[in-house]
Parts: sequence; structure tokens; C-alpha cells
Amino acid sequence: MNSAFLDNLTLKTLLAPVTEEVFRARYWERAPLVVHRNDPDYYGDLFTLEDFDRVMANAPAKVVTAEANTGKYSRYKAKTASIPLETILADMREGTTLLLEQLHRSEHKLSLLCRVLEQQLGHRFHTNLYLTPPHGRGLTPHWDDHDTFILQVFGSKHWKTEKRRRKLPRMPEQMPNEGRELAVDANSFTLNRGDMVYIPRGFVHAAECGSESSLHITLGVNVFTWEDLLRAAITAAALKDENLRLGLPLGFMHHGGQRLVSRAITALRDITDEAFLSTVVDQFRDELVTTFPVDVSGQVLDFFHPVPLTAKAVVGPRRGIMYRVHDGDNSVRLNVGDRSIVFPDLFRDALDFALTTPAFAIGELPGEIEDEERIVFIERLMQEGLVVRKQDGETP
Repeated sequence: MNSAFLDNLTLKTLLAPVTEEVFRARYWERAPLVVHRNDPDYYGDLFTLEDFDRVMANAPAKVVTAEANTGKYSRYKAKTASIPLETILADMREGTTLLLEQLHRSEHKLSLLCRVLEQQLGHRFHTNLYLTPPHGRGLTPHWDDHDTFILQVFGSKHWKTEKRRRKLPRMPEQMPNEGRELAVDANSFTLNRGDMVYIPRGFVHAAECGSESSLHITLGVNVFTWEDLLRAAITAAALKDENLRLGLPLGFMHHGGQRLVSRAITALRDITDEAFLSTVVDQFRDELVTTFPVDVSGQVLDFFHPVPLTAKAVVGPRRGIMYRVHDGDNSVRLNVGDRSIVFPDLFRDALDFALTTPAFAIGELPGEIEDEERIVFIERLMQEGLVVRKQDGETP
């Protein structure tokens, strides 16, 4: 099923009417942002109550419930036992919140939601869905170890968020049970259908329903940190200099502390070499590409029902693909997923065009290549899941 919100999804449309510039400067990793739109159809059919009902009817692999008064979790997994859906639904009628975790792994629209934003921002995204009946509540006040965009797709929910961050946690750190009471000056607001709130990690928050039920998507952001990059630099330094793999001096626990400090300073100075760090950053980004999922939807259908391509066929890049391109002496290498695909360097301009132009006729590919070569080139990109057919005929 198509979604108008997904069709036009960018960071800009996720935040609208707040601008990207304001968000980056004032809110990203700094402070909560509440967006009221007065537009109940803003998310359209991104994920509806009917979608939630369908997932439940098809016996999801995991369901989490949170009691209305205590916020106590109960986790049900199909791998360990059959999920007692009748009991879960009965609890819902008594005010229990139903939580479907990581649903982007099985629901195409939610998967695309994550992949498009991942491509734009470079960080990993995931989804959790919360369905809360009237007068129900979800979790007790808590902070998360990841930033969240909360999209209200059905009904409404009352929220409270603290004005100051409790701490900047590292994943997978969890808030202790002590000190979960919200500050008396916490901000209070109601999200109606079509609204959104952004909550950075470390800010305590809680929510509950009034007389209206609620379905919201929590879009979590698992960021790559400076710590991750610096760890990669230290690992690369140890691979380059075997002396860093030697054991610390015998007796270092009892004496010789200054010797350790001096040696560590020398090693850290070597790491700050610009050429070395440039290589580390390049390798770091290449390794991150392998962690992003590759969308293979449509591949089986295309294989068993192939439609011959012509120079007039209109194609375009698959949305949400994460990749890196490296130039060689006589070739160009494309890294996507855990694969490296090498093309002759005469396809360098064609590759850039194919992966960045939303829709084009194959015959429009630039470069000193024939139409037959263009078709074979696009067929290869389609086999790799990077390009999809848009329509047949001339481009508009």
C-alpha cells in the first residue's frame, strides 16, 4: 500500500512546519520539540488502526504489554511459546497498552520510513508502536538511551517531558527504578492526530490517554557517536603499529605509571595525523554501510516475470539505499550492504546519475557509452536492488 506521507518523506516533511535549520541548531540532541499541525491527515495511511489490527490478527512474533497503573512490562514471544492473544486483548480492554517492537523489520511502510531517514541522516532508525485504550497509560516516567520522534497517527495522548536532561546515556544503558518521578515543572502537552514530539535521549517523559484512545509510532534514532569513531581510530592504529598490541610492562600495576602516560601520549599523537585519520574516517563509513539493511522487495517478481528494458524505459534509484562510491585508477567501486561492485571508470558519470536522479530514461545516462551498454548497466543495478523501474515510455 502506498502512503502519501512516505512518497514525500524528507527530514523537512518530518519536521514541518519547523525548519531543518532551526531543528539542527536548537533541538537536535539538545531539547524536546513539540510540533502541533492541526492536520489530522498529515500522516495519512502511514500506519493505521486497521494495520495494527491486521498485524495482531496475523499472530505477531512479539507483543509487549504495559499495565495501565503500574507500567509493568509483560513480554510475549512466539519463539518461546504461543502468544495468548485473547488474554492480551482482554487486558487491553482493561486499559493495558499494547506495544509492537521493531515492526519495521516486517512491515514495508515502516521499513521504508526508516530507510529513507537513514539515507538522509546517516544514523540507524527503528520503530515501536504503542496502542493505548481510553484512560490507559504506557510506561512509567523514564528516559531512553536513544532519541525519538513520536508520530501521533490515531487519537490523542497527553504527555509530560522534563525541561532538563537527566544524563546523556550510552546504549544500551537503562534508567534505574529510583528517581522516576517527573519534575514538578515538566512541560505538559497533548498530541493530536497528525502531531509530533521529538525527545532527545536522557530526557524523562511519560504519557497517558484521556477519553480518547491513541496509536503512535515511536521512531527511534540509534546514533553513531564520536566515541564509535575514536574507537575505530584506536583499532586502526593498533593494526598499523604492532607495538600497540604488546602487553603493558610487567609490574605496571605497582609502578611505572608515568611511563604508561608517556607511551599513551605518543600513541594518541600518532593517531592525530591527518592522513591517517582521513583513511580511518573513510574505512569507518565503509563499515557502517554494511550495517544498513538492503531492500530486496520486488526482486523475486522481477526474476520470474522479467520485462525487457529499452533505452526509453524509465527507471530510478530505489528509495532509502545507503551506499558509498570509490574511484580507482581505471574503475569505480560501489559499496552497498556487504557487497563491492566494480565498474569500468567510463561508467562513473552514469553511476552517479543513476543513483541520484529520481526518474530518467535509460538512454539519458551520460558518458561515452552505447544504448546497449546503458541497458546492461541498468540491468546490473536492478539485479543488485539499487535501481527500480518507474514506468515505460518517454520521460515527462
